[in-house]
Amino acid sequence: MSQIDQAFIQAYTPDVPSTVPLETPPLSAAPAAAAVPQVKLHQQMPATDGPRGDEMSLDPIPTPHFPIHGPFSVDSPVDPYSDTASMQRTCFQPQPQAPAFESSQERRPLSSFAAPQAPATRTFRPVFEVDSFRWPALTDEVLNTNGHLLAPVAERLLNASEAGRSVVVIAGARPGVGATTIHLCLARLIASAGKAVAIVDGDFTNRSLARELGLEFDTGWENVLTGQAPLAECVVHSITGGIALLPLVGHPTPPTELLASIQTSISAGVLRYHYDMVLFDLGAAGREPQLSVARSIVQHCRIDASIIVADSSHTEQASQEQTDQLMSLLGPSCLGLIGNEAA
Repeated sequence: MSQIDQAFIQAYTPDVPSTVPLETPPLSAAPAAAAVPQVKLHQQMPATDGPRGDEMSLDPIPTPHFPIHGPFSVDSPVDPYSDTASMQRTCFQPQPQAPAFESSQERRPLSSFAAPQAPATRTFRPVFEVDSFRWPALTDEVLNTNGHLLAPVAERLLNASEAGRSVVVIAGARPGVGATTIHLCLARLIASAGKAVAIVDGDFTNRSLARELGLEFDTGWENVLTGQAPLAECVVHSITGGIALLPLVGHPTPPTELLASIQTSISAGVLRYHYDMVLFDLGAAGREPQLSVARSIVQHCRIDASIIVADSSHTEQASQEQTDQLMSLLGPSCLGLIGNEAA
């Protein structure tokens, strides 16, 4: 080899410490072509805790099989610009670490638990209140003279309420039999027993329940059914009597279309949840068009019990047919029939 070739090799050979051995493969393992010397570098690194002069091997770092937390730094053994570091930054995200406890049997202190949120209020509060309703004089007369006859009916309704059957309809076989009067008398008897009572005007033919109680109201059940107002803004609560009224105020839409709304079931469910007893006045439900209204209310409000008020002083065929229609409509929910001889 010429001197020029030796100088060229020395110029491009890296400087290595004299203590670094130069390892070459045995001649027997060398291929036919010129073998390239394999050089293993040992770099002397300063030690911080151990004795100085320890040697650390710079072998290639394998691909990690576990998440790496924290940012890369200049002192990191992984080159931040290498493919391995790029893969670590892309595939591994910092994971939140659970608080360390001294032992698995140690209980968490109560202060480490978040305070529970305040439960939502379960009290239904009507927006409108009055001191008391102006009860019709006829209801006072019926309670004074025949209250002992209605007391067993009220007691049966109270027993049904204790069993979870709290939504009741009062239906008249024909106009003038006194279904609304019986409805109001039963409401007063049940309220006098300390129960929270809601009365609902379901007589879309007359819509007179609010007027008979001495009220003039602009919003009613129709506004709830059409979604124009929430239920709380359409109920009037009597402070003295403990009775709430959901009236009807008149609406151009046919009642069967109004009652087909899902708000029918929702309003009945809300009243069922917040009151011990809910009494629907269906008026003269034995005749059309109120019979179709009664059918819709029974279908959408999940009626639990019902009472029919009929004229016991007349036995004509027409009156019996109307009573039979109601019996067929109400079915097993019917608790009985009240005969009104004064009708």
